[in-house]
Amino acid sequence: MHTSPADSDRRTGLGRWIAKVCLALSLAAVFLAHAVHAADAAPQSDGAVHITRAELLSVPGTGYSAPPQRIEDARLPIDGWQEVDLPHTAARELVPTPLGGVRTLTDWYRIDLTGQLPSKEPRLLYLPRWKTLGHIAVYGDGVLLYQSHGSPIHNGYNHPLLLPLNATEDAFSPASVLIRVDRLRSSGSGFSTVWVGDQASLNWRYQIRQLLQVQVPAMGSAGFLAVGAFAFAVWLGKRRESLYLLFFVISALAFLRTLHYYAGGNYFPISDELFEWMTVASLLWLIIAIHLFLERLHQQPSPWLTRLSVALVTACSIATLPHLSPSIASLYLITPLLNLMVLPVAVLIFAVNLRKALRAKLPEGRLVAGWTVFAVAFTSSDGLLQNNLVSPESVYTSPYAIISLFFVFSYIMFQRYTGAFAEVARLNKGLAQRLQVREAELEQSYQRLRVIENQQMLDAERRRLMQDMHDGLGSSLISAIRSVERGAMTDAEISDVLKGCMDDLKLAIDSMESVDADLLLLLATLRFRLAPRIESAGVALRWEVQPVPALPWLDPGSALHILRIMQECIANVLRHTRATTIRFSTATAGEGVSVVIEDNGTGFAVEEALQRSGRGLRNQQQRALAIGGAASWESGSGGTRFTLWLPLQRKVDAEKAVRAAA
Repeated sequence: MHTSPADSDRRTGLGRWIAKVCLALSLAAVFLAHAVHAADAAPQSDGAVHITRAELLSVPGTGYSAPPQRIEDARLPIDGWQEVDLPHTAARELVPTPLGGVRTLTDWYRIDLTGQLPSKEPRLLYLPRWKTLGHIAVYGDGVLLYQSHGSPIHNGYNHPLLLPLNATEDAFSPASVLIRVDRLRSSGSGFSTVWVGDQASLNWRYQIRQLLQVQVPAMGSAGFLAVGAFAFAVWLGKRRESLYLLFFVISALAFLRTLHYYAGGNYFPISDELFEWMTVASLLWLIIAIHLFLERLHQQPSPWLTRLSVALVTACSIATLPHLSPSIASLYLITPLLNLMVLPVAVLIFAVNLRKALRAKLPEGRLVAGWTVFAVAFTSSDGLLQNNLVSPESVYTSPYAIISLFFVFSYIMFQRYTGAFAEVARLNKGLAQRLQVREAELEQSYQRLRVIENQQMLDAERRRLMQDMHDGLGSSLISAIRSVERGAMTDAEISDVLKGCMDDLKLAIDSMESVDADLLLLLATLRFRLAPRIESAGVALRWEVQPVPALPWLDPGSALHILRIMQECIANVLRHTRATTIRFSTATAGEGVSVVIEDNGTGFAVEEALQRSGRGLRNQQQRALAIGGAASWESGSGGTRFTLWLPLQRKVDAEKAVRAAA
């Protein structure tokens, strides 16, 4: 399967369109959150009362204490209350001053509901947002209705609050509400406006706040981590692709960084100190991971920047370890200052990497540049919110910067992933084309070789037949012609010569038939041709041939050699021995097979016959040697025994030796 350039362009365009849409959705969520804040601030006429004024009393203390069950147990003074506008913020010290004797403050917000609500209808209190380093408690007509749980640091401050003021229709709505907010003296606090009304008018406001402040960041970071886990699995299979590993590291650090926005430290089997340090350190290392990712992307490293940033982050991470800090509160108090210190370093890192990405004309560089602008803006907005310099009803936007980072980097990884497939498809296409060319060349070579091989085979077969015709049939015919010309042969002798020539011709034709390495089939052909001649000579033929193994090397040339040897042997018996019986037999002998021809004739002296000038016996030996076999005779007064031994497997060295001897 290959991918065309048009398909690659369409996929690239689709990936960019998806990345832009997802980034736009992240920005739309941020704008929607601010729109919800604006809607919360506007007066409503849907049965809900929007309270923007309250009375405030700040009571100093030496530490945190549990809220009393009834307000009279708090022994609040009558004087000292002052009217404030909501939302209300208490200034935060950028550099904390020594705590001295007064370590904590308890802010009491008193809201008068007299005459604003029907007294017998169920009513709820909706608090869009509150922020403090401590706990919050809500009282209705002096009775404790709600208190936050967990540690003073991870206390659910980013969760909106919706609680009933009168649980049943029989209960009266409280005439006043007191909200108790604990805080460290130097940490400051934030308290939004308050809504009181029925469920229909407040529930949708609460659900939107819960979605934008808690659920969307949670789902976004979890989705980021899930895709990062997939990238890690890809990296395990392709270790040299470090971008996948860096993507996973970024997703894990981003998950840890945003964890405190929607989950408190008391929900995890770790201490509050370690949880707070984890969220701080993860931000620092997230910047380093993004820097390494961008360096790997544009292939233009900055060793000095990498060493400097890693050294700073390592020093900050070690310096803020829980066992090195006097208390977790002090780490929380210096977090805004730490963020301000990190921001210029982050801007420097991003600026250097984006400059190199744009110089390298990297398409993803513009997308990352756009994200950097929004990320700096989002981080700056959160810095103002963290230091109580903007309305506490605003929404933290850093989680949305992380979500948009997820979409941007997912788009980059999508491009790399699909680009790798496109590259593989391109290489496969090129390989297939080259393979087709090579196959065509091989086919042409094969056709040429086949033509040459056929021609060589025909030439070899022609030479073999011509040689055989010359040595056998041709020689017999020439001898017969000369004898006829001299008048030295009778008609019967001429007939015998012609019959022998006909037998030679038939054997030459039979040798061209395929015998499939079957020696018995070849001998059966010989019997079919020579049996009439043997019987006409008054000689009995005893055929006692037994099955023998196949001879893989038996081809037409070898078959003709065997037939000629057998023909010559039978001709000698009929011509010289005056035998009355010829016996054919076969047997397996060692690593070969033997064909035996026996007669009951007068016999002859084998050694003398081999030394004579005649070529009959020597021709038989040479033919046997040519096919890797051996011919032998045993003769006496009781007859002659001829044995042709044939190997089951011919050896190349033996064949070469035979050719050299010939």
